[in-house]
Amino acid sequence: MPPLVLTLSNASYEESSVNLRPGNIELLAHIDHHWFAAPSSGSLLYAVEIPEGGPDTYWVNLVQAYEELDEATKKQIANLQILHYNPFTKLHKGDIPSASYGPGRELEPGEKVIAHPLVRTHPDNGKKILYLNAANEVEIVDYNPEEGAKLIERLRQHIKQPKFAYRHHWTKGDLLYWDNQATAHYRPEFNENATRILKRVTIRGSRPF
Repeated sequence: MPPLVLTLSNASYEESSVNLRPGNIELLAHIDHHWFAAPSSGSLLYAVEIPEGGPDTYWVNLVQAYEELDEATKKQIANLQILHYNPFTKLHKGDIPSASYGPGRELEPGEKVIAHPLVRTHPDNGKKILYLNAANEVEIVDYNPEEGAKLIERLRQHIKQPKFAYRHHWTKGDLLYWDNQATAHYRPEFNENATRILKRVTIRGSRPF
């Protein structure tokens, strides 16, 4: 059973299964638990200790990102499925999730790679979502690998546009909730000597369709 509250910290702490140490490096736009059969529907993040001057966190509106695609691209990606690889595979405590564990690698015994629609439908409002992150490796099912990689990169460059992002400047005690079905979030690199500690609760979602 996963922990109810996860500590996200770049500071020293007592080793425990409820902690994740992402360090101070840049975290590219990602969707929490996107590699699960039923990814997170939402998350809450509470600021325990925040460095002066940031970093801020950015949330990308993946509904708007889909809506602003040209019609040819919408038609091209309408029925595509993408495989989502678990970025934590083969990592040890304290390591940073790496995108190097992606398509073509050997899977662990019993490990499954989950496929989700590239264009997801929101279960509550029916809106179409460009269900893609910039942080971890994915692979388009039954698609030419080279052409698929080019398409994924083009879509990732699209979602990186500042007009799709909300920027939040943290202060100690802030508590934020976000819809993990319709957004991706990222954080820039910050001073390695600064201390940043947050607490996260993630809500289980449903199978994307």
